[in-house]
Amino acid sequence: MTTPQNPSRRPPPLPERFAFEPMPEDASPVAIIEALLKCPGRIIHELQGRWRAALAIWLLLLALLGMATYGVVVGSFSGGSQMWIAPTKIVAGTLLSILICLPSLYIFACLGGIEAHLRTITSVLFAAVGLSALLLIGFAPVAWIFSQSTESIAFISALHIGLWGIGMIFGLRLIRRMGRLLSASPRGHIKLWGFVFVAVCLQMMTALRPIVGTSEHFLPTEKKFFLTHWCDTVFGTPQKRSKTETRD
Repeated sequence: MTTPQNPSRRPPPLPERFAFEPMPEDASPVAIIEALLKCPGRIIHELQGRWRAALAIWLLLLALLGMATYGVVVGSFSGGSQMWIAPTKIVAGTLLSILICLPSLYIFACLGGIEAHLRTITSVLFAAVGLSALLLIGFAPVAWIFSQSTESIAFISALHIGLWGIGMIFGLRLIRRMGRLLSASPRGHIKLWGFVFVAVCLQMMTALRPIVGTSEHFLPTEKKFFLTHWCDTVFGTPQKRSKTETRD
């Protein structure tokens, strides 16, 4: 008489990444970060179903602190006063971009048939920027090693923009997922708004230049479109980092 072999135990199925389900009660900041990275659908569910001011504040702080942390790496290229100027400008530019684009996001969401309150959409925008900031923190060691081993402002600027662009892709995908979860018939309104938000962020950082290099002025005295500024940086006179520190 043969005994049936015990079937191999299978691990429990992993939750879908964008599963629209609640988070545990009284989630800690670490749990919020893990949910944002692993199951962002839970964040959207919390913001829509049982919105709490504490969660929105944590998401905003995560976005700003993450951008400030990466700003220190950006400032390390030139050193000196740029160690605090760069993070200050990046945080200010991020916050201003959020405030400038929030009304249009709410309007586009309404036009797209998304059933969400303004506070929910605002908090989801905080979450999207926070997710981008987390990715930038992950890229910080890569950006730092290049910052310390090259003197080309054009190259290091392109590197930072490329890494920021990767973070924005994931952040904007979270906002588009909000549209699909909260709308019966999602449309392209949110995707169109994403292009507007990226353009505003790029122009805002151009308006607050220099962030990577140094200048005699804290803010620029000349108005420039960000594409014009990029062309001047890439095809103009090659610039190198400022030797602000004293070598022994």
